[in-house]
Amino acid sequence: MKLRTLTIGILAFSALLMTSCKKEGCIDVNANNYNAEAEKDDESCTYPVINMNGTGTSGDITGSGGTANSSTTFTQNSATLGWDMAQDATSGSFNLTVTDANGAEVINNTLTAGSGGQDDSGTSSAGATGTWTATVTLTNFSGTGDYSFQ
Repeated sequence: MKLRTLTIGILAFSALLMTSCKKEGCIDVNANNYNAEAEKDDESCTYPVINMNGTGTSGDITGSGGTANSSTTFTQNSATLGWDMAQDATSGSFNLTVTDANGAEVINNTLTAGSGGQDDSGTSSAGATGTWTATVTLTNFSGTGDYSFQ
């Protein structure tokens, strides 16, 4: 009986030790520093940074492999909008989408690291004046970039 109790105790203690030895790290797949081997979150995750100015007409981005998005609104008094965007990236993509006051998409452009040009510019489709929304989406993005509206 004592041997059986001792064996059960040793097994329980071993199980406790094994569960407390989980590898810690960032477990959020959208983070810059995601660790696929981590089993327990250590709260060390970092994310891409999207800075949009207060007027909504320009911004800059920085990422180290993560995924993020951010939106801002601005007042647009004409039916079209000039835009430009650029990136210096080693991986991932940078998407800029703008919708007009009625929610219609007037700009949707993506720059992808290693594919095509790393800058682009143009004029939006015609849209309804009023409050427009700009959304920046970074996907697995490593690098820097910026955008502006004229």
